[in-house]
Amino acid sequence: MQGAASAPSLVMGVAVAMASTGTVRPARMAEVKHTPAVIAHRGGSALAPENTLTAFRKAAELGVDYVEMDVRATRDGRLVLMHDRTVDRTTDGSDAVAELDWSEIASLDAGSHFDAECTGERVPSLDQALEACREKLLIYLDHKDGPVGDIVAALHRHEMRDRVVVYGGLDCLREWKRVAPDIPVMLGPDDEHRSAEGLRLILDQLPVEVFDGGANEWTAELVSAAHDLGALVYADNLGPLDRDDWHRRSIRIGVDGIQTDHPDALLRLLDELAENAA
Repeated sequence: MQGAASAPSLVMGVAVAMASTGTVRPARMAEVKHTPAVIAHRGGSALAPENTLTAFRKAAELGVDYVEMDVRATRDGRLVLMHDRTVDRTTDGSDAVAELDWSEIASLDAGSHFDAECTGERVPSLDQALEACREKLLIYLDHKDGPVGDIVAALHRHEMRDRVVVYGGLDCLREWKRVAPDIPVMLGPDDEHRSAEGLRLILDQLPVEVFDGGANEWTAELVSAAHDLGALVYADNLGPLDRDDWHRRSIRIGVDGIQTDHPDALLRLLDELAENAA
């Protein structure tokens, strides 16, 4: 389902109204190719070793909108991609990322756990990942650990500052808005705030451009409430929710993006829906 995305017009359209009430103006979201945006979780972890350059290249070949990547800092201050606190699950090494130097992490095999044919795949630095994605993909950056200023500097070096949305906890995103208010951020509301009033209370504390959460946590009414408040909704269709029926439901209730480990299947579904609508 190709075509101009509604994300930029939605966010910027409400910006004027929000500014007139004294609310902080939202940051501009990058344009996407699909509606909803197709987000490859960790680059598409069902198709390639997660958080690797191979995963991002495959995602680019498929034509997804965003790749999600997880960023942490090593002991010597290098920013690398790793979801877990330790390297144990996805490499042939062990120990916490924060207790290893970049040279130690760079030597690890990050592919054989996925498939023997991927043996020799390496853990990329954030710089390597951004360079691989530059001009090809948008970045959904899950900030696990590391100085905000260093990550912003990396985005600037690779001219990706206007092609990213940052996910994190409330305190983390407050720091992002302090350091780089022009970069859009994304927050997953907890149970206490999963209502129209709860979303408004979050926005009273922080100008969140996107709300995130499991596909089963969103209803058409709640998505509509987020839109009324000027925010987008990206649904996590992962694990048992990473199926066509859940993708169809997410599309039906109006989410603006879908995160999946199987971006190829979601793209096929979008093409099918577009053909049926023609």
